[in-house]
Amino acid sequence: MESKKKVYEAFAELIYAVIMADGEVKEPEKSLITNIVINHPIAVHIHAHLESGVKNTSIVQSFLHTLDVCREHGKDEEYSFLLNILVEISKVSEGVDNEEGGFFAEFVANFKKRFLLV
Repeated sequence: MESKKKVYEAFAELIYAVIMADGEVKEPEKSLITNIVINHPIAVHIHAHLESGVKNTSIVQSFLHTLDVCREHGKDEEYSFLLNILVEISKVSEGVDNEEGGFFAEFVANFKKRFLLV
């Protein structure tokens, strides 16, 4: 279970980095998070990041960290759900610039290829 907790923490950090790319949490992001992760164990980790107020979280570093944690954890049926949260947040987040957006698309494609056998 400790390995799964690390996966949730890594995805929560990455989701937080995407949300905070523009420097603030907007209501559409907050609402989406609340609706998607309600009653899911990752909710605790996302809310912990949101409440911490830390603003210097690099999207690129968070992507790399998440990949490392998932490599260590191995394949997991929940990755699809966690990746979907990330994709939905990126759609409503206004702070992801072109460079980050390109890296984001590459991350999603590589993640799916490596862990979801697409």
